[in-house]
Amino acid sequence: MRQMTALIKPASSKCNLRCSYCFYCDEAESREKSAETLMQAETAENLIKKMFDFCGDNSTLTFMFQGGEPLLAGVDFFKKFIELVEKHKTEGSRIFYSLQTNGTLIDNDFCKLFKEHNFLVGVSIDGDKELHDKHRCKSFDTAMQGIELLKKHGVDFNILSVITAKTDASMLFDFYIRNDFRNVQPIYCLNPLSGEKDDYSISAKQLARFKKRLFNLWFTEVSKGNHFYIRDFDNLLSLLTKGVTEQCGASGRCNAQLVVEANGTCYPCDFYCLDEFECANINDTDISGILNSEGLKKFFEHTEEKNALCVTCPVKAICGGGCKRYRSLYNQLSGYCPQMDFILHALDKLKSVK
Repeated sequence: MRQMTALIKPASSKCNLRCSYCFYCDEAESREKSAETLMQAETAENLIKKMFDFCGDNSTLTFMFQGGEPLLAGVDFFKKFIELVEKHKTEGSRIFYSLQTNGTLIDNDFCKLFKEHNFLVGVSIDGDKELHDKHRCKSFDTAMQGIELLKKHGVDFNILSVITAKTDASMLFDFYIRNDFRNVQPIYCLNPLSGEKDDYSISAKQLARFKKRLFNLWFTEVSKGNHFYIRDFDNLLSLLTKGVTEQCGASGRCNAQLVVEANGTCYPCDFYCLDEFECANINDTDISGILNSEGLKKFFEHTEEKNALCVTCPVKAICGGGCKRYRSLYNQLSGYCPQMDFILHALDKLKSVK
């Protein structure tokens, strides 16, 4: 009896938009071999069967589909995938599905599938039309039409917003309220692997200022007894009250993910899908082989320098240095850490949340 999640990229880094700040395109282009292909049924079945073999009866398996744009794989791929899950699932197992999309390819057929199989769909919307269209290829109107279809079919969905230097916390929160988007996840824009900054790059001071302002608005709303889930803040609250968090890296401790590319190649983390950390191919080995691979070992051994303030930081027990992929952002300014700045700002208010 085990719990296991696979983060599956059925279309690899292929996308119909190619947003300017896409970190996964950056990763894919940094690999020696391109994996821009669609996942075949044989690869999907190998993954599914091996996950059930590893987990056994009475287990909980979550299949998360991301990209690129996973809907490029087509509705028939997902129908076949679900059929294979039903074929191989073990006795007493619980199955969950989720999917992250840019929203532009959502249609009635996808919505019927999502509703029938209880998918949780994450749609990328960065804010109002002007802000969203700046980096997301003028896709706002089409993505919002996709959300209306999800609503029409009663599909559960949440919103993911990439936060850039141009994102204003008050305007974003107002956008959420106007559209009744009350389950959201901010994603803080990463610089390219080359380290070069672009006009979307967010600075340490901008990050702290954004998080503090958004937190204040969120706190005011939840203090009224209104539901409003913001992943960062709710995970921090869970860490303070329960000592656990579902968000990988929120406490500075990495957990291995099972990221599966369209060709079956596996990686330990969505932020580290690079040649150095390639684990194995699900077509060639079982889950135990992946968990014991050299790539996974290198991932856990790999470190990014923590902020020098971590040594004496009063909230280090909560933060743990943060996600290592974001540490270059935390280390931008000597003698300053945006994460410490934010947590110290939020701590007393979070402790008052019931």
